[in-house]
Amino acid sequence: MLGRFKSALMNAVGASELGLQYPNDSDNESITDLINSNLPIAVETKPYSRPSFLGLTNEETQVSADHRVRPIIVPRDLSRLPWCAGYAECINAGKSTWNEDQATAMRGDLKLLDSSTSIPYIMFSMFDGHAGYQVALTARLHLHRIILERLMAIPGDILLAEDNEAAAIKGRELIIGAIELAYRQMDQMVEQQAQKGGGGCTALTVLFLNGRLYAAGAGDSRTILVLGESERALTRDHTPDSESNRVRALGFLKSTELLKGHFTSLEFKKRPLQRDLGQMVLYREPYMTGWAYKVLAYPDLRLALISGQGKRSRVMGTIGVTRGFGDHGLKAANTGVSIKPFLSSQPEVQCLDLEEYNLTERDCIIMATDGLWDVVSDKVAANLLRKTLAPENPSLEYRLTMGAQELVQAARGRLVGRVWRLKSEMQENGDDEILSMASVDDISVMVVPLYPYLCEHRQWVKTQQQERRHSINSLQSSSNDAT
Repeated sequence: MLGRFKSALMNAVGASELGLQYPNDSDNESITDLINSNLPIAVETKPYSRPSFLGLTNEETQVSADHRVRPIIVPRDLSRLPWCAGYAECINAGKSTWNEDQATAMRGDLKLLDSSTSIPYIMFSMFDGHAGYQVALTARLHLHRIILERLMAIPGDILLAEDNEAAAIKGRELIIGAIELAYRQMDQMVEQQAQKGGGGCTALTVLFLNGRLYAAGAGDSRTILVLGESERALTRDHTPDSESNRVRALGFLKSTELLKGHFTSLEFKKRPLQRDLGQMVLYREPYMTGWAYKVLAYPDLRLALISGQGKRSRVMGTIGVTRGFGDHGLKAANTGVSIKPFLSSQPEVQCLDLEEYNLTERDCIIMATDGLWDVVSDKVAANLLRKTLAPENPSLEYRLTMGAQELVQAARGRLVGRVWRLKSEMQENGDDEILSMASVDDISVMVVPLYPYLCEHRQWVKTQQQERRHSINSLQSSSNDAT
């Protein structure tokens, strides 16, 4: 596949897949009104497509959807992603007709409403669709634009004055708020697709702005930071198990309205059975960390609001993620109870000041859907990436893509008979023993280097300082001439 690559230049993809144009000053008022109205924007259903930076033809898109071969797809032209970031994907093993993962990247200048200054930004996003591709595709096409509109509404003096410790509010707090509001607006936008089912998707966004990295996540896709010999998650998986307290507390407070007499928000140590009626059983209410006894009554035999554990946990026995976009029409099986009230579009956002880290060109973030994380741990993924990036050759731009390929390959494994299997450590030594099943889900991986952005940001700061000095000197010169 590497033979497809053209010479990679350190330029980036354009403003967006939609051909986004920055509005002129006369449009600013209407944009502000649109943001303040918080109304969803009507979108039309788009035909299926893969991320534009892959550069796939229609025929290649069809080939990429071969569930038997599951080819690993990488961009034809590495320079279409900022800093030649690495990307690779492969389709599922028959779970759905199309690869329901989507990804996008955007580079541009954020024009502030009350300032002549524009701040360079770079955004990456990844979406894992379920019950159809449409919500993930819509998010790919629109989320970045919505985030930009929210960012443009932030007062420029606050956004630029991060060093002012006495300020009542920090620019980074407003940026986090803009991302959170944009996610909610995105969820409102896809609600119209729920009329015919619509499905849903998880979401990851990484924003580089004003020297900081913002990592947002809603769902069980994940972003991790690989820094030197350490690694850590920048987003948290949102599953019924990890968000049990939030989901069960909502059911507890509004049981009549939301549970409709079909489910219970109580958690029992053992699944209560009819033969246990009248006996003392261990249970707990939402937010309890300990346990208590109660006499089992007939209402306690209702279905559990949260069932299962870990990746097997489900809300109302139906869905395994608790945050993301869509799922507005989702109903619990055999009950008709709506599940959407228990699902949230709000992302959790982390902010990193990149100047606080001694970055090198091998420090990266890994963004990936759960097709990777279900079978590859954070530590194993980080070690695989370090191993791929360690050599001096080929150039780093190719090694980033090779790193993404290696991660997809590790999760996909190999086809043994009719089953995709992971390779064990023993197999690398020539043993053919097979250990566990590989991922049969769609797998998408993005490897984004951090050091190039820090270099760009430092150069931008230097240019801004030079322009300010030149402006001051010009004013002083004009003043002296006048006297």
